[in-house]
Amino acid sequence: MAVLSLFTLLFLVSRTGLVLMRSTFFSRSARRILCFLLLLVASNAQAATRIIVKTMDKGISGQAQIVVSKNRIRVTHSQAPRQEMLFNVADQLVLFINHPRKEITRVDSDALKQSMGQLAGIADQLQAQRENLPEEKREQLDAMLESLGIMNPDEIGSGTLKIKALGRAHEAGGFACSWWQVSRDNTLLSRSCLSNNGDLQIDPNDYRALLALSAYVQDLQLSASALMSSLGFSLPPLGLPDDASVPIRIENVAGDYTAEVAAIDHLDAGLQLGIPGGYRILEFGDY
Repeated sequence: MAVLSLFTLLFLVSRTGLVLMRSTFFSRSARRILCFLLLLVASNAQAATRIIVKTMDKGISGQAQIVVSKNRIRVTHSQAPRQEMLFNVADQLVLFINHPRKEITRVDSDALKQSMGQLAGIADQLQAQRENLPEEKREQLDAMLESLGIMNPDEIGSGTLKIKALGRAHEAGGFACSWWQVSRDNTLLSRSCLSNNGDLQIDPNDYRALLALSAYVQDLQLSASALMSSLGFSLPPLGLPDDASVPIRIENVAGDYTAEVAAIDHLDAGLQLGIPGGYRILEFGDY
């Protein structure tokens, strides 16, 4: 209300021709008010955060870019040109945007829960059968799973993840972090180096959005990592021990996959991160 009143006052004064004409006092006061309003608007304008992540996947280097603005997150990767993932924090909605095909695949939480339950059961059955197969048959099953986007059959299923602090400090992209290891059923899966916003100094709104995305991804990994793989997310388990930390380096046990934050930039202008018009909209179950 106070800001609205100041705007109204400035409008009325300028309309009646009282500013800068008869009184030095009004001129200086108007300038002070204008400066105050400009500072107020600038300080409350929601900017954006850009995070550059270097990746190494089976010897192939790549770069991911994560842009956060106004409770939306856009993720792109150099190995998937002209494709992106858009995450809306408010309604937990994920959009996979394929620009060459002009398609947008919409994934809502209800569809994910249904698919996670189905895939988790199937994955557990396949894993049980796989353990009893001879080597040749196991390789054939692994090849079939790989064709479906499940690159590591040992990581599928819905077993409980165990997270253990290693007590070793590290640094990634110039930011301090601490190592945690992730295992399932006594099998070591990955390591994550976690940091918090005390070290990262990201805009608080953007950091809360990143926390929401990290929790969202970890929920999927806990429920059915096979679903993540089939959607193109072959990340090792994040291993988040709390709701205040984010990973700035992750690596799998085999050592053939790593992802590490290389830079965090603060952008002065906020971004809309909207979806393009004229694209075909698909629901999760349609593809």
